[in-house]
Amino acid sequence: MTEQLNQIKEKLDRLKKLDRSLHAFGAEKHKYKLNKIKSERELTNFEKEHKITLPTGYREFIKQIGNGGAGPYFGLEPIENGIYADLDYKNADHLNDLSKPFPHTQHWNLDFGEVTSENEDEYFRKKDKEYFQNKWTNGILRVSNFGCGVSLNLVVNGKEYGNMWVDDRCNDQGIYPDPYFDTKGRVTFLNWYELWLDKELKERKAGNNGYNSLWRNFLRKIPIFK
Repeated sequence: MTEQLNQIKEKLDRLKKLDRSLHAFGAEKHKYKLNKIKSERELTNFEKEHKITLPTGYREFIKQIGNGGAGPYFGLEPIENGIYADLDYKNADHLNDLSKPFPHTQHWNLDFGEVTSENEDEYFRKKDKEYFQNKWTNGILRVSNFGCGVSLNLVVNGKEYGNMWVDDRCNDQGIYPDPYFDTKGRVTFLNWYELWLDKELKERKAGNNGYNSLWRNFLRKIPIFK
């Protein structure tokens, strides 16, 4: 793990130098800056408060590299933000319960049938009541905000412990394992982060528009666009 963390530091430094104009998707927001690292005591207190043990790779990243900042999409969220049910509207009364296991092991969605002019009010009332309940996202830590209501998340409790999952309910796509950059099977946090670095380094060297290519790549992988 030490070797991978050192690789990540080196690649991030290279990417920052290659993308001084901030062309990569989300770079204008995070500007390749990292937040202050967390101490062992701070991480232990967080774990005790939420009755979890953080996945080792993520734990060491925020302990040795940074507690959020430069990262995929609009950057990494500080661990403090990870508990919010909605990254766009952070509400202290609307939190994920990390102490409860993440309930999914495969792509999950709910089918509310077809919406028509006759059932529109009932359709959205039922959907809002059931679809966006926090019980569907207990056990995950919000890691990155893709925008458009989509978040990238790290499972910290449950059978999918340590894996990255997408919450795309805002676009009616449900919750599913992160298909980031053609990964086969599951992807853990450090591998997910390093895949982002490798992809962006390749894009920058090729002189491609990172925003458009990353957006297309993401859309191509979500269920509705397959």
